[in-house]
Amino acid sequence: MWVIVHTVSGMALGAALGSSRLNAPWWALVLAALAAHALLDIVPHWDYTRRPRLYLWALGDVGVSALTFVAAWQVFDAPWYVLLGAAVSAAPDLDVLDAVLPIGRHRRLFPSHWKPYPHGRAGPVVGTLVQLVVVTASLALVVWLVP
Repeated sequence: MWVIVHTVSGMALGAALGSSRLNAPWWALVLAALAAHALLDIVPHWDYTRRPRLYLWALGDVGVSALTFVAAWQVFDAPWYVLLGAAVSAAPDLDVLDAVLPIGRHRRLFPSHWKPYPHGRAGPVVGTLVQLVVVTASLALVVWLVP
């Protein structure tokens, strides 16, 4: 999944677990966000990692994710648990940063980035639509749960 999908779905998870209804502790949110990242990587989706202009795709993805995080924090004054969910859910993708850098590939630390992990794959159209649905549903959940 793209970094922006993990960022926004992490916001939704943070909103769901950190809201006054559940009021989960920070460590439970961290564990849930890491698990959600791994689960989302199983869902069939399209990754841009083997595309021409890989660097532009990666820069755009990370840039939009960073802007979304900063906007949630500075413009929308998102609660700490929404921001924590976003940061922790997106952080495992730092593990694959070397895929877009002109350096040799290294071992992956996060389990969903290991070769034997059942990483979901789909074509560009279907795979992008799946990610768009996850982002849209996640944003709707954040708007619904965060006052």
